Amino acid sequence: MFAFQENPLNRHGDIRHTPDFISKVIDQAQTRFLPVFKQSIACTTQEDHKNPLWLSYDQLSTSFGEVNDKHLIYLGELDSKHYFTYRLKSAQLIDNIQKSLTHTKAKLCNLRDLLHYIDTKQAHLCNVAVAMEHWHNSHQYCGQCGSETYSTQAGFVRTCADSECQQLHFPRTDSAVICAITYEDKLLLGRQKNWPEKRYSVIAGFVEPGETLEQAVAREAYEETGLVLSTINYYQSQPWPFPQSLMVGFTAESATSDIKLRDQELEEARWFSKNQINTAINNGSLVLPFEYSISRTLINQWLTK
Repeated sequence: MFAFQENPLNRHGDIRHTPDFISKVIDQAQTRFLPVFKQSIACTTQEDHKNPLWLSYDQLSTSFGEVNDKHLIYLGELDSKHYFTYRLKSAQLIDNIQKSLTHTKAKLCNLRDLLHYIDTKQAHLCNVAVAMEHWHNSHQYCGQCGSETYSTQAGFVRTCADSECQQLHFPRTDSAVICAITYEDKLLLGRQKNWPEKRYSVIAGFVEPGETLEQAVAREAYEETGLVLSTINYYQSQPWPFPQSLMVGFTAESATSDIKLRDQELEEARWFSKNQINTAINNGSLVLPFEYSISRTLINQWLTK
């Protein structure tokens, strides 16, 4: 199963905006806080293992002094414990945490790297933490009047600081489609020029205003490869916090095998049989997408049919 499918969090969306609820859960001894800087998560490293670095409130205040509510994002309740993100102002502040650790090393880690070491519950918490942190970083100013915004309602709203505007801004997720396209007994794989060497994947792209998801799949397929799709079927979806997308997966059949790279987004696209994919993986001439991604799952589900 690909990442972020389990949703164990009770986000308390009906009451998390109330100061009484937040102050109450902050004071609980079991509540934990995860320092995050942009797309990186504070983690501990020991030998060949990494873990998200969840701090108690005392550890957090010892490391950073006074804890301002505007730097906290409430993630939710899991197994009777409450979890927050603590937004770091700079990457160097990770050194403040290191002073209180004795047998482990604190560092900022990429979520992709952490997924190899953590369970599905931890992965989901980190997924929400990274996605919310990115939203805060990219919405520092009001799109209505241009004034600065500030965090409110436990981090799930940014409010315009202008007294005449006071526009409320809510977290946004970019919808994207991703599709495993087949023709007879072959699967379409393509690669972008800036990808790692030998990396190929299925077709993907963002949904444009006024489109259905199926229309976006058909358009992306035609723009990138010149293919006209005859059938399009929903598969599954995946929240993808790199930085803030919802990947909606599909499978589709092409009416033709003729590939034309129309918009030049891909530097190459071609059809692969199952045997060709397996052989290329074994001899190192083909690298498939990230193991926990829906793109890899779409490829794997076709390979194992």
